[in-house]
Amino acid sequence: MIPIRHKRALRIRVDLGAIQKNLTLAKLRSGGQKLFAVVKADAYGHGAVQVAKALDQADGFAVVTVAEAIELRDALIDKPILVIQSAHDRHECAACAHYQLWPVIHCMDQLQWFAQVPNAHQLRAWIKIETGMGRLGFQPDEVKKVLIKNHGLNWYGAMTHFASADDPHNRLTDRQIQSFNRLTQHMNVQQSLANSAAILAWPDSQAHWARPGIMLYGSNPVQSQTRDQTPLRLAMRVTAPLISVKRYKAGDSVGYAADYVCAESMSVGYIAIGYGDGFPRVLDRNASVLLNGRICPIIGRVSMDSIAIDLSKVKNAQLGDEAVVWGVEHPIEILASAANTITYELMTSIRGPRDYF
Repeated sequence: MIPIRHKRALRIRVDLGAIQKNLTLAKLRSGGQKLFAVVKADAYGHGAVQVAKALDQADGFAVVTVAEAIELRDALIDKPILVIQSAHDRHECAACAHYQLWPVIHCMDQLQWFAQVPNAHQLRAWIKIETGMGRLGFQPDEVKKVLIKNHGLNWYGAMTHFASADDPHNRLTDRQIQSFNRLTQHMNVQQSLANSAAILAWPDSQAHWARPGIMLYGSNPVQSQTRDQTPLRLAMRVTAPLISVKRYKAGDSVGYAADYVCAESMSVGYIAIGYGDGFPRVLDRNASVLLNGRICPIIGRVSMDSIAIDLSKVKNAQLGDEAVVWGVEHPIEILASAANTITYELMTSIRGPRDYF
């Protein structure tokens, strides 16, 4: 019997060297801050354990859940791990202590749970302060009360998160920085404000620790910056094979709902990737892949297992030719724009076997 290695045809290649170089750039732009390399959501789809092992220059790592942190500890990652959502129940509070995690506490229920953990005062706990994100964290008028009634915790750090740091002209970030600094000026704790966008565009956000995330994987959240200004290298390359070539006449339709009608006689190729692989279903007319060095527009509706492409510019296409969905030579931003989404969603949604180099 001939072994079949993969269930789906999609391939994901991850350039760990690119991620290492992007971390070096984050260090250069961080003004001496220590760095929590953010590896939440399986390192934005790149593989949390593999990425963490490659980033030996990081000062620590940041995840969202306790389970994500335990995965790293089980892989013998012994650096500090910041758990951004912290415990979701009392059991996870005990796990934070057992695995020597750094929990970020954002609500009163968590404080009460941690108060029941033996030796909770030994935890390096962080308080999350809501300064304008409108999400998790203690409101400014709660912070003083929380610090006074510490429930047996010794606060090690304080953090906040920016709502609009990707826009260098949005003054909300200035107001958030000022609010955070005012609330923490008398706290003898480590501070963390900067995400990727703030590292790249808001030097006033520099503190003790920064939290680079999406920039590690080669995507710049500050859309006004060019690649020359911020030379990040895309770490993920997604490819899928050409599985069929057909010739259609003018007036023939392609795909579900006859959404695309051929204006003239043309060759159409079918690539083995679809929304069953996490590829976005809804695209505008600017979506494309790269096949044999040529840009090929995606036409018709995305199916669960395939997409159709215009092969007009490709000569002698052969079954098995690899189409680049995104990669260094075909930026992920093209598909993100066509899907009216962000690169974060594409990276974390795509799924398939990963190869590392």
